[in-house]
Amino acid sequence: MDPAIIIIALLFFTSVVMALAMGVAWLHFGRQVHVLSWTLSYSAAMVQWIANAAGIMLKSGPLMALAACCIVVSGTLVVAGVRQRSGQPVPWRLMLGAGSVVAVGGIYAAMIHDRALQGMIVPGYVGILMLCSAASLWPRDRRFNAPEIAFFTMFLLFALFQTALAVSAAANLGKAPGAGLVTYRAILGLGLPSIYVGTGVAAVMVVAGDLAHQLRRQMRHDPLTDVLNRRGLDEAAVRAIANARRYGRPLALVVCDLDGFKALNDGHGHIAGDAALRGFAQLLGSAVRRGDIVARMGGDEFGLLLVETDAAAAADVMERVRAEIGCLILPNAPHARLRASFGVAQLQAGDQQLDDMVARADAALYDAKRDGKDRVAIWRAAA
Repeated sequence: MDPAIIIIALLFFTSVVMALAMGVAWLHFGRQVHVLSWTLSYSAAMVQWIANAAGIMLKSGPLMALAACCIVVSGTLVVAGVRQRSGQPVPWRLMLGAGSVVAVGGIYAAMIHDRALQGMIVPGYVGILMLCSAASLWPRDRRFNAPEIAFFTMFLLFALFQTALAVSAAANLGKAPGAGLVTYRAILGLGLPSIYVGTGVAAVMVVAGDLAHQLRRQMRHDPLTDVLNRRGLDEAAVRAIANARRYGRPLALVVCDLDGFKALNDGHGHIAGDAALRGFAQLLGSAVRRGDIVARMGGDEFGLLLVETDAAAAADVMERVRAEIGCLILPNAPHARLRASFGVAQLQAGDQQLDDMVARADAALYDAKRDGKDRVAIWRAAA
Protein backbone atom coordinates (compact mmCIF):
# COMPACT_ATOMS: atom_id res chain seq x y z
CA MET A 1 0.00 0.00 0.00
CA ASP A 2 1.17 3.53 -0.76
CA PRO A 3 2.70 5.03 2.43
CA ALA A 4 0.94 8.30 1.61
CA ILE A 5 -2.44 6.55 1.92
CA ILE A 6 -1.48 5.20 5.36
CA ILE A 7 -0.50 8.68 6.53
CA ILE A 8 -3.69 10.18 5.12
CA ALA A 9 -5.74 7.51 6.90
CA LEU A 10 -4.10 8.47 10.21
CA LEU A 11 -4.81 12.13 9.56
CA PHE A 12 -8.40 11.38 8.55
CA PHE A 13 -9.15 9.51 11.78
CA THR A 14 -7.45 12.27 13.76
CA SER A 15 -9.80 14.75 12.08
CA VAL A 16 -12.80 12.54 12.88
CA VAL A 17 -11.85 12.35 16.56
CA MET A 18 -11.23 16.09 16.73
CA ALA A 19 -14.49 16.95 14.97
CA LEU A 20 -16.41 14.71 17.37
CA ALA A 21 -14.62 16.12 20.43
CA MET A 22 -15.19 19.72 19.36
CA GLY A 23 -18.80 18.97 18.42
CA VAL A 24 -19.52 17.47 21.83
CA ALA A 25 -17.84 20.44 23.53
CA TRP A 26 -19.95 22.84 21.48
CA LEU A 27 -23.23 21.03 22.10
CA HIS A 28 -22.88 20.48 25.83
CA PHE A 29 -20.71 23.32 27.14
CA GLY A 30 -22.24 26.62 26.18
CA ARG A 31 -22.34 26.42 22.37
CA GLN A 32 -19.44 28.84 22.04
CA VAL A 33 -19.02 30.10 18.51
CA HIS A 34 -15.25 29.52 18.34
CA VAL A 35 -15.70 25.84 19.23
CA LEU A 36 -18.25 25.56 16.41
CA SER A 37 -15.71 27.11 14.00
CA TRP A 38 -13.11 24.54 15.03
CA THR A 39 -15.68 21.75 14.68
CA LEU A 40 -16.40 22.84 11.11
CA SER A 41 -12.67 23.17 10.45
CA TYR A 42 -12.01 19.55 11.36
CA SER A 43 -15.12 18.49 9.44
CA ALA A 44 -13.71 20.19 6.34
CA ALA A 45 -10.40 18.43 7.03
CA MET A 46 -12.21 15.07 7.01
CA VAL A 47 -13.48 15.78 3.50
CA GLN A 48 -10.02 16.99 2.50
CA TRP A 49 -8.27 13.76 3.53
CA ILE A 50 -10.88 11.61 1.75
CA ALA A 51 -10.53 13.68 -1.43
CA ASN A 52 -6.75 13.63 -1.12
CA ALA A 53 -6.55 9.85 -0.77
CA ALA A 54 -9.00 9.30 -3.62
CA GLY A 55 -7.19 11.82 -5.79
CA ILE A 56 -3.87 10.04 -5.26
CA MET A 57 -5.27 6.58 -5.97
CA LEU A 58 -7.33 7.65 -8.99
CA LYS A 59 -4.89 10.32 -10.18
CA SER A 60 -7.90 12.66 -10.33
CA GLY A 61 -7.37 16.37 -10.80
CA PRO A 62 -10.88 17.35 -9.63
CA LEU A 63 -10.48 15.39 -6.37
CA MET A 64 -7.12 17.04 -5.70
CA ALA A 65 -8.75 20.40 -6.44
CA LEU A 66 -11.47 19.61 -3.89
CA ALA A 67 -8.78 18.72 -1.37
CA ALA A 68 -7.05 22.07 -1.97
CA CYS A 69 -10.33 23.95 -1.41
CA CYS A 70 -11.02 22.04 1.81
CA ILE A 71 -7.52 22.88 3.11
CA VAL A 72 -8.21 26.58 2.57
CA VAL A 73 -11.62 26.35 4.26
CA SER A 74 -10.23 24.41 7.22
CA GLY A 75 -7.35 26.82 7.80
CA THR A 76 -9.63 29.85 7.48
CA LEU A 77 -12.00 28.44 10.10
CA VAL A 78 -9.08 27.83 12.48
CA VAL A 79 -8.13 31.52 12.31
CA ALA A 80 -11.76 32.58 12.68
CA GLY A 81 -12.15 30.40 15.78
CA VAL A 82 -9.03 31.80 17.42
CA ARG A 83 -10.15 35.36 16.83
CA GLN A 84 -13.67 34.61 18.07
CA ARG A 85 -12.26 33.09 21.25
CA SER A 86 -10.09 36.17 21.80
CA GLY A 87 -13.06 38.51 21.28
CA GLN A 88 -11.52 40.01 18.13
CA PRO A 89 -13.52 40.81 14.99
CA VAL A 90 -13.20 38.29 12.17
CA PRO A 91 -12.37 39.95 8.83
CA TRP A 92 -14.61 37.63 6.86
CA ARG A 93 -14.48 39.61 3.61
CA LEU A 94 -10.69 39.74 3.59
CA MET A 95 -10.35 36.10 4.52
CA LEU A 96 -12.95 34.94 1.99
CA GLY A 97 -11.35 37.06 -0.74
CA ALA A 98 -7.82 35.82 -0.07
CA GLY A 99 -9.02 32.26 0.40
CA SER A 100 -10.92 32.36 -2.88
CA VAL A 101 -7.83 33.51 -4.79
CA VAL A 102 -5.70 30.76 -3.22
CA ALA A 103 -8.42 28.16 -3.84
CA VAL A 104 -8.58 29.14 -7.53
CA GLY A 105 -4.81 28.80 -7.76
CA GLY A 106 -4.94 25.41 -6.07
CA ILE A 107 -7.72 24.22 -8.39
CA TYR A 108 -5.76 25.35 -11.46
CA ALA A 109 -2.61 23.57 -10.28
CA ALA A 110 -4.55 20.40 -9.51
CA MET A 111 -6.32 20.34 -12.86
CA ILE A 112 -3.07 20.66 -14.81
CA HIS A 113 -1.45 18.12 -12.44
CA ASP A 114 1.30 20.53 -11.40
CA ARG A 115 2.10 19.18 -7.95
CA ALA A 116 4.91 21.66 -7.42
CA LEU A 117 2.65 24.66 -8.04
CA GLN A 118 -0.08 23.24 -5.81
CA GLY A 119 2.48 22.40 -3.12
CA MET A 120 3.71 25.98 -3.17
CA ILE A 121 0.38 27.83 -3.22
CA VAL A 122 -1.72 25.98 -0.66
CA PRO A 123 0.90 25.24 2.06
CA GLY A 124 2.26 28.76 1.75
CA TYR A 125 -1.18 30.21 2.41
CA VAL A 126 -1.86 27.80 5.26
CA GLY A 127 1.44 28.85 6.82
CA ILE A 128 0.26 32.47 6.75
CA LEU A 129 -3.03 31.43 8.36
CA MET A 130 -1.19 29.61 11.15
CA LEU A 131 0.92 32.71 11.84
CA CYS A 132 -2.28 34.78 11.97
CA SER A 133 -3.74 32.26 14.40
CA ALA A 134 -0.69 32.51 16.66
CA ALA A 135 -0.86 36.31 16.61
CA SER A 136 -4.60 36.31 17.37
CA LEU A 137 -4.11 33.86 20.24
CA TRP A 138 -1.72 36.23 22.04
CA PRO A 139 -3.61 37.62 25.07
CA ARG A 140 -3.86 41.39 25.27
CA ASP A 141 -4.51 42.03 28.97
CA ARG A 142 -3.29 38.92 30.78
CA ARG A 143 -0.66 36.22 30.67
CA PHE A 144 -0.72 33.04 28.61
CA ASN A 145 -2.08 30.02 30.40
CA ALA A 146 -0.43 26.61 29.89
CA PRO A 147 -2.82 25.28 27.19
CA GLU A 148 -2.49 28.55 25.25
CA ILE A 149 1.31 28.26 25.32
CA ALA A 150 1.05 24.77 23.82
CA PHE A 151 -1.43 25.95 21.18
CA PHE A 152 0.70 28.99 20.32
CA THR A 153 3.81 26.82 19.97
CA MET A 154 2.03 24.35 17.71
CA PHE A 155 0.78 27.18 15.49
CA LEU A 156 4.34 28.42 15.06
CA LEU A 157 5.62 24.91 14.30
CA PHE A 158 2.75 24.39 11.86
CA ALA A 159 3.60 27.68 10.12
CA LEU A 160 7.28 26.71 9.92
CA PHE A 161 6.36 23.30 8.55
CA GLN A 162 4.06 24.75 5.88
CA THR A 163 6.75 27.25 4.89
CA ALA A 164 9.25 24.41 4.48
CA LEU A 165 6.77 22.61 2.24
CA ALA A 166 6.19 25.70 0.12
CA VAL A 167 9.92 26.38 -0.28
CA SER A 168 10.59 22.76 -1.17
CA ALA A 169 7.83 22.80 -3.80
CA ALA A 170 9.02 26.14 -5.19
CA ALA A 171 12.47 24.63 -5.78
CA ASN A 172 10.93 22.25 -8.27
CA LEU A 173 8.52 24.75 -9.86
CA GLY A 174 8.42 24.56 -13.65
CA LYS A 175 10.57 21.43 -13.77
CA ALA A 176 9.84 17.79 -14.19
CA PRO A 177 9.30 15.96 -10.87
CA GLY A 178 12.67 15.44 -9.29
CA ALA A 179 14.64 15.99 -6.13
CA GLY A 180 12.46 18.90 -5.07
CA LEU A 181 9.28 16.79 -4.85
CA VAL A 182 11.18 13.95 -3.19
CA THR A 183 12.18 16.39 -0.50
CA TYR A 184 8.63 17.74 -0.38
CA ARG A 185 7.20 14.27 0.19
CA ALA A 186 9.81 13.50 2.85
CA ILE A 187 8.98 16.68 4.78
CA LEU A 188 5.27 15.97 4.40
CA GLY A 189 5.50 12.36 5.56
CA LEU A 190 7.83 12.99 8.50
CA GLY A 191 6.37 16.23 9.79
CA LEU A 192 2.66 16.40 9.07
CA PRO A 193 1.34 13.54 11.27
CA SER A 194 3.07 14.70 14.45
CA ILE A 195 2.36 18.40 13.92
CA TYR A 196 -1.28 17.81 12.93
CA VAL A 197 -1.95 15.54 15.92
CA GLY A 198 -0.04 17.88 18.24
CA THR A 199 -2.10 20.86 17.12
CA GLY A 200 -5.30 18.89 17.68
CA VAL A 201 -4.23 17.88 21.19
CA ALA A 202 -3.36 21.50 21.98
CA ALA A 203 -6.78 22.62 20.72
CA VAL A 204 -8.49 20.10 23.01
CA MET A 205 -6.36 21.34 25.92
CA VAL A 206 -7.43 24.93 25.23
CA VAL A 207 -11.12 24.01 25.11
CA ALA A 208 -10.79 21.93 28.29
CA GLY A 209 -8.93 24.77 30.01
CA ASP A 210 -11.62 27.24 29.00
CA LEU A 211 -14.28 24.88 30.36
CA ALA A 212 -12.42 24.51 33.66
CA HIS A 213 -12.14 28.30 33.93
CA GLN A 214 -15.84 28.63 33.15
CA LEU A 215 -16.75 26.12 35.87
CA ARG A 216 -14.50 27.84 38.41
CA ARG A 217 -16.11 31.16 37.57
CA GLN A 218 -19.60 29.70 37.92
CA MET A 219 -18.68 28.35 41.35
CA ARG A 220 -17.53 31.79 42.53
CA HIS A 221 -19.91 34.16 40.75
CA ASP A 222 -23.59 34.95 41.10
CA PRO A 223 -25.31 34.22 37.76
CA LEU A 224 -27.89 37.01 38.11
CA THR A 225 -25.64 39.95 38.92
CA ASP A 226 -22.25 38.62 37.67
CA VAL A 227 -20.51 39.62 40.90
CA LEU A 228 -18.90 37.20 43.33
CA ASN A 229 -21.12 34.96 45.41
CA ARG A 230 -20.56 34.20 49.11
CA ARG A 231 -18.02 31.51 48.33
CA GLY A 232 -16.08 33.86 46.07
CA LEU A 233 -16.22 36.57 48.73
CA ASP A 234 -14.87 34.22 51.39
CA GLU A 235 -11.96 33.19 49.18
CA ALA A 236 -11.16 36.78 48.20
CA ALA A 237 -11.40 37.87 51.85
CA VAL A 238 -8.67 35.41 52.89
CA ARG A 239 -6.21 37.14 50.56
CA ALA A 240 -7.44 40.64 51.39
CA ILE A 241 -7.17 40.12 55.15
CA ALA A 242 -3.72 38.52 54.80
CA ASN A 243 -2.45 41.45 52.71
CA ALA A 244 -3.94 44.02 55.10
CA ARG A 245 -2.14 42.39 58.05
CA ARG A 246 1.12 41.94 56.17
CA TYR A 247 1.40 45.57 55.09
CA GLY A 248 -0.44 47.17 57.99
CA ARG A 249 -3.17 48.61 55.75
CA PRO A 250 -6.82 49.24 56.71
CA LEU A 251 -9.58 47.07 55.29
CA ALA A 252 -13.28 47.86 55.38
CA LEU A 253 -16.30 45.63 54.89
CA VAL A 254 -19.69 46.99 53.84
CA VAL A 255 -22.86 44.93 54.14
CA CYS A 256 -25.86 46.50 52.39
CA ASP A 257 -29.29 45.62 51.10
CA LEU A 258 -32.25 47.19 49.35
CA ASP A 259 -34.93 48.73 51.57
CA GLY A 260 -38.36 47.26 50.89
CA PHE A 261 -37.12 44.67 48.43
CA LYS A 262 -39.82 42.15 49.37
CA ALA A 263 -42.53 44.74 48.71
CA LEU A 264 -40.96 45.46 45.31
CA ASN A 265 -41.05 41.76 44.43
CA ASP A 266 -44.61 41.35 45.68
CA GLY A 267 -45.91 44.49 43.99
CA HIS A 268 -44.11 44.40 40.66
CA GLY A 269 -42.95 40.80 40.22
CA HIS A 270 -39.64 39.01 40.26
CA ILE A 271 -38.54 40.47 36.92
CA ALA A 272 -38.53 43.93 38.47
CA GLY A 273 -36.77 42.53 41.55
CA ASP A 274 -34.08 40.93 39.41
CA ALA A 275 -33.59 44.18 37.50
CA ALA A 276 -33.19 46.01 40.81
CA LEU A 277 -30.55 43.55 41.98
CA ARG A 278 -28.62 43.82 38.72
CA GLY A 279 -28.78 47.62 38.77
CA PHE A 280 -27.69 47.73 42.42
CA ALA A 281 -24.76 45.41 41.70
CA GLN A 282 -23.64 47.51 38.72
CA LEU A 283 -23.87 50.67 40.79
CA LEU A 284 -21.77 49.12 43.56
CA GLY A 285 -19.20 47.89 41.06
CA SER A 286 -18.86 51.29 39.41
CA ALA A 287 -18.46 53.04 42.77
CA VAL A 288 -15.43 51.07 43.96
CA ARG A 289 -11.88 50.88 42.69
CA ARG A 290 -10.13 48.13 40.81
CA GLY A 291 -8.98 45.66 43.44
CA ASP A 292 -12.00 46.18 45.66
CA ILE A 293 -14.43 43.29 45.89
CA VAL A 294 -18.20 43.23 45.33
CA ALA A 295 -20.26 40.14 46.13
CA ARG A 296 -23.86 39.10 46.49
CA MET A 297 -24.14 37.40 49.87
CA GLY A 298 -27.70 36.17 49.34
CA GLY A 299 -31.13 37.56 48.51
CA ASP A 300 -30.81 41.33 48.21
CA GLU A 301 -27.79 41.52 50.55
CA PHE A 302 -24.41 42.50 49.13
CA GLY A 303 -20.95 42.65 50.65
CA LEU A 304 -18.04 44.87 49.64
CA LEU A 305 -14.41 44.62 50.72
CA LEU A 306 -12.61 47.93 50.23
CA VAL A 307 -8.84 47.48 50.40
CA GLU A 308 -6.59 50.14 51.93
CA THR A 309 -9.75 51.93 53.11
CA ASP A 310 -10.85 52.69 56.65
CA ALA A 311 -14.45 52.72 57.86
CA ALA A 312 -14.92 56.48 57.46
CA ALA A 313 -13.69 56.50 53.86
CA ALA A 314 -15.83 53.46 53.07
CA ALA A 315 -18.88 55.25 54.51
CA ASP A 316 -18.19 58.23 52.24
CA VAL A 317 -18.15 55.95 49.19
CA MET A 318 -21.41 54.33 50.27
CA GLU A 319 -23.03 57.72 50.79
CA ARG A 320 -22.48 58.42 47.11
CA VAL A 321 -24.02 55.07 46.21
CA ARG A 322 -26.96 55.74 48.53
CA ALA A 323 -27.60 59.07 46.81
CA GLU A 324 -27.33 57.59 43.31
CA ILE A 325 -29.48 54.51 43.78
CA GLY A 326 -32.64 56.60 43.78
CA CYS A 327 -31.88 57.48 40.16
CA LEU A 328 -32.10 53.87 38.97
CA ILE A 329 -35.11 53.28 36.71
CA LEU A 330 -36.61 49.80 36.51
CA PRO A 331 -38.20 48.99 33.12
CA ASN A 332 -40.98 46.91 34.71
CA ALA A 333 -41.55 49.32 37.58
CA PRO A 334 -40.76 52.86 36.36
CA HIS A 335 -42.41 54.50 39.36
CA ALA A 336 -40.61 52.41 41.99
CA ARG A 337 -38.02 54.35 43.98
CA LEU A 338 -35.10 52.29 45.20
CA ARG A 339 -33.47 52.87 48.56
CA ALA A 340 -30.68 51.03 50.36
CA SER A 341 -29.09 50.81 53.81
CA PHE A 342 -25.42 50.18 54.54
CA GLY A 343 -23.43 48.86 57.49
CA VAL A 344 -19.68 49.45 57.65
CA ALA A 345 -17.04 47.69 59.75
CA GLN A 346 -13.25 47.86 59.75
CA LEU A 347 -10.71 45.06 60.19
CA GLN A 348 -9.58 44.81 63.79
CA ALA A 349 -6.54 43.18 65.37
CA GLY A 350 -8.53 40.31 66.83
CA ASP A 351 -10.34 39.33 63.62
CA GLN A 352 -9.52 35.81 62.51
CA GLN A 353 -11.81 35.52 59.49
CA LEU A 354 -14.35 37.37 57.40
CA ASP A 355 -17.26 36.35 59.65
CA ASP A 356 -15.83 38.50 62.45
CA MET A 357 -16.17 41.57 60.23
CA VAL A 358 -19.53 40.43 58.87
CA ALA A 359 -20.99 40.26 62.37
CA ARG A 360 -20.05 43.87 63.09
CA ALA A 361 -21.14 45.13 59.66
CA ASP A 362 -24.48 43.32 60.12
CA ALA A 363 -24.91 45.03 63.47
CA ALA A 364 -24.25 48.40 61.84
CA LEU A 365 -26.74 47.57 59.08
CA TYR A 366 -29.33 46.71 61.74
CA ASP A 367 -28.72 50.14 63.31
CA ALA A 368 -29.25 51.82 59.93
CA LYS A 369 -32.54 49.94 59.47
CA ARG A 370 -33.68 50.73 63.00
CA ASP A 371 -32.92 54.43 62.60
CA GLY A 372 -35.15 54.81 59.54
CA LYS A 373 -33.37 53.01 56.66
CA ASP A 374 -31.86 54.74 53.63
CA ARG A 375 -28.66 55.56 55.50
CA VAL A 376 -25.07 54.50 56.17
CA ALA A 377 -24.04 53.34 59.66
CA ILE A 378 -20.53 52.59 60.96
CA TRP A 379 -20.04 49.98 63.64
CA ARG A 380 -18.44 51.47 66.76
CA ALA A 381 -17.27 49.66 69.86
CA ALA A 382 -19.34 51.96 72.07
CA ALA A 383 -22.50 50.88 70.30
